[in-house]
Amino acid sequence: MKILILTQWFDPEPTFKGLLFAQELAARGHEVAVLTGFPNYPDGKVYPGYRIRPWVREQIDGISVLRVALCPSHNKSGFRRALNYISFALSAAVIGTTLIRKPDVIYVYHPPITVGLAAVVIGFLRRAPFVCDVQDLWPDTVVASGMLSNPAALALLGKFCKFAYRRARHITVLSPGFKEQLVRREVSPDKVDVIYNWCAETALKHDSESATRLSAADRFSILFAGTMGLAQGLDSVLRAAQICRSTVPTAEFLFMGGGVERRRLEGMATEMRLDNVKFLPRQPMHAMGRILAGADALLVHLKDDPLFRITIPSKTQAYLAAGKPILMVARGDAADLVQRAGSSIVCEPGNPQSIAEAVKALVDTSDERRAEMGRAGRTFYDRELSVSVGVEKFDRVFKTAAAKTDARLAKRFFDLVAAATGLVLLTPVLLIVAAVVKTFLGSPILFRQSRPGWHGKPFTCLKFRTMTDARDADGRLLPDAERMTGLGRFLRRSSIDELPELINVIRGQMSLVGPRPLLSQYLERYTPEQMRRHAVRPGITGWAQVNGRNSLDWGQKFALDLWYVDNWSIWLDLRILAMTVWQVLRCAGIAQRGHATMPEFIGDAVQRNGENG
Repeated sequence: MKILILTQWFDPEPTFKGLLFAQELAARGHEVAVLTGFPNYPDGKVYPGYRIRPWVREQIDGISVLRVALCPSHNKSGFRRALNYISFALSAAVIGTTLIRKPDVIYVYHPPITVGLAAVVIGFLRRAPFVCDVQDLWPDTVVASGMLSNPAALALLGKFCKFAYRRARHITVLSPGFKEQLVRREVSPDKVDVIYNWCAETALKHDSESATRLSAADRFSILFAGTMGLAQGLDSVLRAAQICRSTVPTAEFLFMGGGVERRRLEGMATEMRLDNVKFLPRQPMHAMGRILAGADALLVHLKDDPLFRITIPSKTQAYLAAGKPILMVARGDAADLVQRAGSSIVCEPGNPQSIAEAVKALVDTSDERRAEMGRAGRTFYDRELSVSVGVEKFDRVFKTAAAKTDARLAKRFFDLVAAATGLVLLTPVLLIVAAVVKTFLGSPILFRQSRPGWHGKPFTCLKFRTMTDARDADGRLLPDAERMTGLGRFLRRSSIDELPELINVIRGQMSLVGPRPLLSQYLERYTPEQMRRHAVRPGITGWAQVNGRNSLDWGQKFALDLWYVDNWSIWLDLRILAMTVWQVLRCAGIAQRGHATMPEFIGDAVQRNGENG
C-alpha cells in the first residue's frame, strides 16, 4: 500500500510521528513517502544545510521526503504563527498535489489543523482518503496558549475543524477524552479510534549497569524531565518540596529541561531556600534512558484544567517504558492510564499537601514493591503502548480506510449507473405522473424540501407533490392528513412519489440505499449515536424501509439505520433493493395510525415520556 505522511514537521525536527513511524510502516511492506516543510521548529529558524525553496526532494534513511516552502516562524506572535501554518498548508496543497505520486491513503498529523486544507485538496484531486491523527484539540489549545482570542476568528477556526473532521475518512486520537470531545462536536464515534502514543524506545535503551544517578545514594530522587511551562503548573511541586523538608527529609526533587517557566521557578526555589530541589540542564535524548533509570521515581504534573484532563503528556509513555514508579499529579486520562498499569501513586494537581503525602507514601513503600510498580509499568507499555502495538493499529486503520474507498467508489458507480438507467426507462411514467399531478394538484409538480444529507450537509430533496396547500382561517397549513388527496395516497402507497429522488442520486446528494433523509429540525434533537446515521448518504430506500418502514417507532428506525451504517456493502444494497420491490408490491408500512406518515420526532427523552402523542 502507498502511504503518504502529510505533516508540517519531520526529522531532523523534534517530532513525534516522524522518521521512526515512517520506517516502521516501510518495514511492514508499505511504500511510504513524506510531504513536509523545511525544518525550522521549535526556534523558527531554518536548520543548517537547508534554505527555503519552492520544493526539494531528499532521502532520509530510505524514506522519500518532499519538502515544500513555508514561512519559518515559531515565536509568540499569533500573526507570524498563523502565517507559518497557512503558508505550509497552501504550499502542500498546490505544490505537493502536483509532485507526489498518487497514494492509497494519506496520514495527516494534526497540529496544526491547517494541514487539513492540504489533506482535503490532495485527497480530492488524487482521489485518496485521509486519516487525521488529532494530537492537539483545536481551537481549545489555541485559546489556552493565547495565540488567538478573537471570537469571530475562533468561530471560523472551529468550523474549519469540523469541516476537516467531516472530510477525513477516519480519525485517530491520543486519549479517550479526545474521542469524547470529538463526538460532542458531532463526529461519529465509529469514525474515531484511540491509539495511544509511544515513546522514543531506541533512545531510552541502556545497559542495566549504566544508570546515571543524579542524587546522593542516601537521597530519594524524584525526577521531572521535560518542558517547564504554564501547563505544568510546577509551583505546587515546589511548595510540596517545602513541606517534604520536614516530613520526608530524604526526598530530593530534580527538574531537568527547559521552558518559559524554568527561570521563574529557579528564582522561586532560591527565595524559598529549598535545599531539596535541584534544576539540571536539558540532556540529549540518547542520554535519557540512563538518567530515567537512575531516578527513584518519575514525576508528571499538569494543571487542573479541563483541557489537560483529556491530555496524556508524552513523558507518561517514556516513564512507563523506563520501568520506574510514577508520581502522577494530574486528573483524567493520564491518571487513568498509569492506574491501569499499576505503576503509579496518583495525587491532586495544585495541592502541595496531597503531593507531599504521596511522596511520603512512595518513600515509605518497600524497595520490592517499588520495583514491582516499575515492572508493571514496563509490562503495560510493551503490551498496550509500544511502537509495534501502535503501528499495528495504524496499519489496520489505513487498510480499512483504503478498502472503504474502493467500496464507496463501487457504490457510487452503481448508484450513477442504476439511477441514470432508471430515469431513462421510467421517463414515460415520470411524464404521465407529472401531467396527472399538474391536473389534479396544480403547480408546482415537484415537492422540494431541504433535508440533511451526508455528514448532515443540507440538500434539496425532490419528490412528486402529494398534498394540497389547504389552509385554515388564519392562513396556516392544515395537518398533513387533511391535505393528503386520494392521488397523493396512491403515489405514496406505490412509492411513485419517490421517483424524482433519482435526480438527487445522480447529483451525489443521495444513494439508492441508505437511511431515509429526515427533517432538518430533527438534527438538534439527535443523540451523538443517532447522528451517526449521517455517516453515509441518505437513500431512496433503506434497511429500516424494508423492515417495517413507517410502522416502526423511532427507536426501532434509528437502530436499523445505524446497523446499516455499520454493515453496509454492495451485496447488502442489492438485497435491500430486491426486498424493496416486494415491500412496494405489498404496500406495507406506509403510515402509522392517525398520521400521514410518522409522528414528529421530538427527541429521545420526550419520546420515552410519550409526549409526542
